[in-house]
Amino acid sequence: MSIEISAQERKATAYVGLPVSAHLSEFGAPGGPNEKIPRVYQWLAEHGVSPLGGPMYIYRHLDEHRHDPADLTVGVPIAEPVVPTSGLVFDTLPEGTYIVGRHVGSPDTISASIRQVREWAEVHRYLLPMTQRHKGTLWTGFVEHFLTDPSEEPDPSKWITELLFKTA
Repeated sequence: MSIEISAQERKATAYVGLPVSAHLSEFGAPGGPNEKIPRVYQWLAEHGVSPLGGPMYIYRHLDEHRHDPADLTVGVPIAEPVVPTSGLVFDTLPEGTYIVGRHVGSPDTISASIRQVREWAEVHRYLLPMTQRHKGTLWTGFVEHFLTDPSEEPDPSKWITELLFKTA
């Protein structure tokens, strides 16, 4: 696992996705968030909408103690607004400054990279919009953007994931 961290100005990113709640241990399980990804890509294909890259996990609530389920949207970036159906939603990651951690390695090691990005932001005096609660962290700007297609690169140690933290 390795990580590169920087502050970047980003334009707004539109996406279509499926809202879901799941414990982190359920992400790869049958019916978990990972299984929602093909459904989003299928909807895009059926409606002639081209994806602009790999899937994203847009978090709204993440219980750092892992007792409560995470609330997130499993999304795919797109170029133009659409009116989704079949339980999908359209939304946008806002324009602005993001702390970006470029994680290289298995998704199983992302939590260590998240800690490093948060520490980097604190050292560099960036405020991340999150609220600590007794049952976890309420995020208003945390995204995992998976850049590597596992069908093209089967070795998880080479997968690249951007960890995006919108600054306050």
